[in-house]
Amino acid sequence: MKNLYLSSAKFDENLTQYYGLNEAILMENAANAIENLVRKKLTKGSRLLVISGGGNNGADGLCVARKLAGDYEVSVMLVSDKLNDMAKFQLNILKKLGVDFIFSYKEEFKFDCFIDAIFGSGFHGELSNEIVEILDTLNSQKGLKIAVDIPTGIDKFGGVKSVAFVADYTVTMGALKLGLFGDLAKDFVGKIKVANLGVSKTKFQSEKSPFYLLEKSDLTLPNRTKQNTNKGDFGHLYIASGEMSGASIMAGLAANAFGTGLVSLVSSEYILNLPPFLMQKSSFKDAKCVVIGPGLGDAKFDLKELTNKKVVIDADLCYRSEILEILDENFVITPHPKEFVSLLKLANIADISVSDLQFNRFKYAQIWSEKFRSVLVLKGANTIIVQNEKLFVSNFGSPALSKGGSGDVLAGMIGALLAQNYSVLNASISSVIAHGLAAQKFRANLYGLNPLDIIEELKWL
Repeated sequence: MKNLYLSSAKFDENLTQYYGLNEAILMENAANAIENLVRKKLTKGSRLLVISGGGNNGADGLCVARKLAGDYEVSVMLVSDKLNDMAKFQLNILKKLGVDFIFSYKEEFKFDCFIDAIFGSGFHGELSNEIVEILDTLNSQKGLKIAVDIPTGIDKFGGVKSVAFVADYTVTMGALKLGLFGDLAKDFVGKIKVANLGVSKTKFQSEKSPFYLLEKSDLTLPNRTKQNTNKGDFGHLYIASGEMSGASIMAGLAANAFGTGLVSLVSSEYILNLPPFLMQKSSFKDAKCVVIGPGLGDAKFDLKELTNKKVVIDADLCYRSEILEILDENFVITPHPKEFVSLLKLANIADISVSDLQFNRFKYAQIWSEKFRSVLVLKGANTIIVQNEKLFVSNFGSPALSKGGSGDVLAGMIGALLAQNYSVLNASISSVIAHGLAAQKFRANLYGLNPLDIIEELKWL
C-alpha cells in the first residue's frame, strides 16, 4: 500500500531546509514531469493552452509553458492578476520568449492540449463565476487535458465544487494526495502520475500518514497449499436469512466461492431454492463467524447472540439503533452511503444528507472510527476501510458493481475470510480488493454484470 497525504507542502519545506533544494529547483522538477508527459503524448507543433493561476500551481504551469515553447505552439491564459514571486519570475521569462497570451477563451480557439494550473491541492473556498465559466468551456473541448497537482475545483478532501476540470491525467507533486481518491473526484482526475521533485520518494515522504491507497499486493487470497485437510479446516460461516432470501443466498454463494469450508443460512422458515452445498440452520448456536443484514427486512434475530463472534453487518441492520450497542473490534460494518447516513444519525454523530456525506466521506469515516472500534467498510466508487483512525482507500471499484446484490456478495466474501481466520481488517481489505478486481475482469459490457458474475470471477483471481 502507498501513503496518501492531504498536502505535500511540509515535505517541500523539508527539501529546502534539509537538502538545500530551493523553490526554483522544485518547480523545474515539477514542470519536467508534465513536460515529459506532453512530449510522450503529443507530436511537436501541437497547440497547447496553459491556464494558470497566480500561486505556486500557476507558476508550475508557466514553467511548463516555458519548457515547451518553441517545440509546440504554446499559449498562456492567466486567470489572476495577483501573482506570487515565482509566478512573476516565470511570467517574465515567457514574455521574453514571445509566448502568446490570450485573455479570454472562446470556442473558436482550438487546441490539442489543455493544462490546468489554476489551483493546486491547497484550494479552498468557492470558485468564482469566471473560473466556473472557464472550466465549463474547457471541459466541452476535445483534446488532451492535464491537471497540475489536482484538478481545479477539487479540494484536498476530494470534495468537488459546482464544477471541476475533467483531466485525462493528473500530475501530482511529490506524493499522492488523499483528495484525488474521493468518490466525487474519480470522474475528474483521470490517470494519476506522481512528479519526482528532486529526491527519492523515501527521502521526500519523510513522515507516515494515517491514509493509505491499497494495491494488488495487499490482497491475500485464501490459501490451500496443505494437502492433508478437510472442510472443517476452512471454517464455517453462518448467514442470517430474512425476508429476501436471495440476498443471503448470494452471500452464501460468494462465501463458498471464496474458500469457506461450510456455509449455513439461518432462518426459522424453510428457505426455497437453496443450493445443495448451502445448509440451513435455525439459530446461531455454535457459530463463530456470522453475516447478518443482507435481505433481512423485518426479520427478527436476537442480536445478543452475536457477542463473542466475528460478525459482518450489512444492509437493513444499518437502520437499527440496537447494533450500536454491540459493535466491537470483532465486527465489520459495510454500509453504502445512504446506510452510513443512517448510522451517523443513530450514533448522534451527524444528521446529514447523502450528498453532504459524499462531499466529506473521509471526514465522517474518521469521526466514526474515533467512536467505534469495529472496521468500517464505506462502499462507493472508491471504497473506504477504516479502523483505529487508519483509513485505507481502494480505487479498484468499477461502475459495473452498481447493481443490487453486489454488496451482498462483498458481505459474504468478508465473512468467508473471517471464517478462515483472517483478522477483521485483513478480511475487509482483501475482500474489497478482490471484489473490485473480479468486476474488472468481467469481459462483457459493464452494464451486463450481475452478482453471480462477480462470484464466478472470484474463482479465477
